[in-house]
Amino acid sequence: MRTTDQSNRRTGLVVFAVALLVTLGWALATDHVWEDFYITFRSSKNLVTGHGLVFIPGERLHTFTSPLGVLLPAAASALTGTHSDPAAIWVFRVWGGAAFAWAAVLLWTLARRFQYGAWAAMALVAFMVLDAKSIDFTTNGMETGFLLLFIAYSLWAMFVGAGRRWLQLGLAWGALMWTRPDSFLYIGLLSAGVFFFNDPARTGLTRWQWLKVFVLAGLVCTAIYLPWFLWSWSYYGTPVPHTITAKGGDYMAAKNAAGVFKTLIDLPINVWNGRTSLEGAFLPSYFQIGGWPAAAVTAARAVAVFLAFQWVLPWWRTEVRVASFTFCGMHVYLSYFPYFPFPWYMPGTTLLAAVTLGGMLAQLGSWAERGRAAGAPAWPRVVQLSVVLVVLAVLGGESWLTWQMRREMAFEQIYSATGNRRRVGEWLKENARPGDTVFMEPLGHIGYFSGLKTYDYPGLSSMEMVSAVRALGAHGGNLAEFLCPDWMVLRPWEYADMHKDVYRMFGDGFEYQLVKEFNRMPEVEQLEVYGRKYIEFDSHLLVFKRQVPKRYLLDATVKDPYAGLGLAVFNIGGQAMHQVHATGIVSFKVPANATHFRVTYGMPESTYTGDPATDGVKFVILWTNGLKTQRLLVRTLEPHDAPDDRGAQEFETELPPHGDKAGIILLTLPSQADAMDWSCWGLPEFK
Repeated sequence: MRTTDQSNRRTGLVVFAVALLVTLGWALATDHVWEDFYITFRSSKNLVTGHGLVFIPGERLHTFTSPLGVLLPAAASALTGTHSDPAAIWVFRVWGGAAFAWAAVLLWTLARRFQYGAWAAMALVAFMVLDAKSIDFTTNGMETGFLLLFIAYSLWAMFVGAGRRWLQLGLAWGALMWTRPDSFLYIGLLSAGVFFFNDPARTGLTRWQWLKVFVLAGLVCTAIYLPWFLWSWSYYGTPVPHTITAKGGDYMAAKNAAGVFKTLIDLPINVWNGRTSLEGAFLPSYFQIGGWPAAAVTAARAVAVFLAFQWVLPWWRTEVRVASFTFCGMHVYLSYFPYFPFPWYMPGTTLLAAVTLGGMLAQLGSWAERGRAAGAPAWPRVVQLSVVLVVLAVLGGESWLTWQMRREMAFEQIYSATGNRRRVGEWLKENARPGDTVFMEPLGHIGYFSGLKTYDYPGLSSMEMVSAVRALGAHGGNLAEFLCPDWMVLRPWEYADMHKDVYRMFGDGFEYQLVKEFNRMPEVEQLEVYGRKYIEFDSHLLVFKRQVPKRYLLDATVKDPYAGLGLAVFNIGGQAMHQVHATGIVSFKVPANATHFRVTYGMPESTYTGDPATDGVKFVILWTNGLKTQRLLVRTLEPHDAPDDRGAQEFETELPPHGDKAGIILLTLPSQADAMDWSCWGLPEFK
């Protein structure tokens, strides 16, 4: 027994060492730092330097998702004296790599507990250890290594741990919640799977005993996570991370149980047209952008849908059905709720796929061994050979994808992350003024290295952006026109879309002028690498600077709120009105005590009496308190054809109850053409 225990410990150390070396080797080869790490790390650095756990000092906004994902980098930064970000990143990489390696050891222990054969045990561990996204997100600054560790710990507590199982499981659950608050999905699915598919001979507990374990474990989990829940609520005003709100809190609220059930039923069909997250468990990050072999995508879909429904087959062992059930359930969630299956969600599901496939191979091997012992002539050898071939084929394909993604991420770091986004951030830091704002989608490197106030889409760092999206929708041109950032960083296609719909924003004499171009595209186009389209995505960035005064949140209580904007003034029906050419946006702060609003609007006579003449303008008045938006007016004026639409128009209304965050947005939109769309607004009046 002592010799066996020593052998098991030595094997466990080997598994740990190999897994750790895999992660550190990847980090050395790629030096890849994920975009989202710098979003979180800005808050980490602010915490260590005394500015609070915030993205922008003074703004208590919950701009990260994982408590461990922000606190551990803060600790790493503190250990390095806050003087070396690369050193802090490497400290965090080592911690994450150790967690990843310990997860591999726990999976190996699970295989030993159930006496898996050598090939099945090796496959179970290797499937996880060689997964490219699991390795990458463990070392690129995300919390993935810890997520994998605590999922593996949950499986270990369920199937291996015997003494005080409720305590072990509660500790695992609490750690999962500290790693990612949405881990309650893993907790619920694993628990439901064990309850539904329980085999007392394999788990040692009846269903009713499991219920007692779950209740006690839930209490332990609550005790562990509750302090963070209460603190974040008191500090930020809500326990819900702002990242969840920005990425679709309202969108997800519209989902329902019927939609979940339909997603489950349709999963085996929809996977083939790319409408699920399933294949993402086995393919490189953002494979959807293109540049990967179609055969790899097809194979990934086939394997994923096969593993996702093994839980319906009653002959598989408990751990197989539990892992398959949870894998399937997580992908129902990822296919239905988020608006995109982001790759950092996938490693946890890939671990479950490894447990499913490893357990299936082990059970097939066990059946073959029993057949050989019973004297069966041929089929046991066929089954054993099939197990070996499946292991070699899956590991071979996985290793190829991992090697290719390693090359992709190394080049992405050189030409896109460090070579472009970071350079943009550093250039803005040198050329922008303190207090300037910058509008962009890729927040991480640009936001961290510029240090500016950021209006990122969809608003991970900015309540203003979230409020703007709620009020105006997701159109980038309208959002930029409304928020009036000092700088914009756009990809060429983003610029083209904005310029097409709000063309007066760009060029000499208009709102924004191109001042700097960062282009690595010629170099990227020479690369012979799979997934090159992902590298191209941020290899060409354009920087624009605002040339005219802002029209965002003007003060209606001053004598002339339009003063200094350079807007043309027209006399319409005896009233002075300021021209805001459609598409155009002006917004005003609503005084906290205001209950009534009045404004005039209209179009000058010259817009409909000459040639060409306007074909009409839509005037829209929106009220918003930052959380919800109400349309007060939507009216199209067609003064060329409708005499009643000529001259001064008036709108007044009572305002909804509000606090000091409310605003009025005056929006004008063109009809088919924007010729002579000289839409005008009078002075707003609040009472």
